[in-house]
Amino acid sequence: MKLYFQMGHGMQAMILDLLNEWGDGDVILSPVNIDPKSLKGFSENVKNAGGRLLFDPQIFYPSTGHVKLQRYPYWPTKGASIVNGGEYSRIDQELLRINKSLDTEAVILPGDQIDELNTEHSLKWMAKSAEYFRNKTEKPIYATLCLDPERVRNLIFIEKFISLLEHIDVDGYYVVTQHPNGEYIVEDQLWMTGALKLVTCLKTMGKKVIAGYSNHQNLVFALSKVDAIASGNYLNTRSFMPDKFKTPRENTPKQKSTWYYNPNSFSEYQIPQLDVAYQFKHLSDFEPQTNYKNKYSDVLFRGATPTSTNYREKDSFRHYLYCLREQCKVLSKDTYKEAFDMYEFMLNAADAKMKAIKAYGLTGRQRDFAGAVEANRVAMYYINDNYGLKLNFEWGRM
Repeated sequence: MKLYFQMGHGMQAMILDLLNEWGDGDVILSPVNIDPKSLKGFSENVKNAGGRLLFDPQIFYPSTGHVKLQRYPYWPTKGASIVNGGEYSRIDQELLRINKSLDTEAVILPGDQIDELNTEHSLKWMAKSAEYFRNKTEKPIYATLCLDPERVRNLIFIEKFISLLEHIDVDGYYVVTQHPNGEYIVEDQLWMTGALKLVTCLKTMGKKVIAGYSNHQNLVFALSKVDAIASGNYLNTRSFMPDKFKTPRENTPKQKSTWYYNPNSFSEYQIPQLDVAYQFKHLSDFEPQTNYKNKYSDVLFRGATPTSTNYREKDSFRHYLYCLREQCKVLSKDTYKEAFDMYEFMLNAADAKMKAIKAYGLTGRQRDFAGAVEANRVAMYYINDNYGLKLNFEWGRM
């Protein structure tokens, strides 16, 4: 399982820096975060740094799209019906031009968010776009699957939905699953089970899967041999937030804090909390070990009070992505059993570390993973019980 960059606000320089440092990487371009006139130049810089490109059309909400998305020529014409055949064709033609111009690795098809009312229409649009691109390009084709929370947590719907996808001629899926109640870390056991079931079924169909807008909770997708998870800097690149893609309303000022991701506990902590751990002589509980050690967060563990160091927001983002990339590598195994055993070990170790940290009063607050341990454990055992034999048998060809 690989880590892709999910491009977000202010990520261009960071992506190029990390590509140059790491030697390669995959970038999912975000039109809501880059002006059309800057797209070509940035894409060339990515490729010069050894990166590969995908372009996400982000037509999740065709009638209420963000004004920045409406700058792009492929955006649905105002007042036009998205179910109109001519409108389908115009959107696909423009997206084909963009993908050719940027020399993308694959085509991500347009797709709106699937809810209770529009499943039939969404599948029709997907099938038409797949047919168009199959006749126009030899690039791999990924269909967008953007599901609202209730579709994700409905296991019966997932089964029926998968059966409807069997006739659509695509090579893979770009999966975007909206979290319930705007949560960053999801504690809903049914939602997590549905999300893991969805990607498992897609993979056992023989399809490639990229899980967009992911955070470390989606490391469990390694049990399904998902090809990649995509993540970025701010929370709206680590979980799907619909408002990012809709016409903006009056902005509410947000107070920023610098966070530190502890790969030992699957949790994030604010830097003043590390001061407490430092004073209590427990800072070692937070220090990255072995392959998770990196230059972006090293300054926090050189013997000074963490808040007195030069650890900044940009370091926080780089540290997070570095650790997540390494965790993806650790979970990329040759067999299903190896992947299952490794994730179970990591989850249990994180649970134990969180409890040890909580014993002296610290938690990750809204970014603490404690509430998600049970959700992820339920999901992985459900998948093991229902798909374990199939995953074990078909792992080599997935």
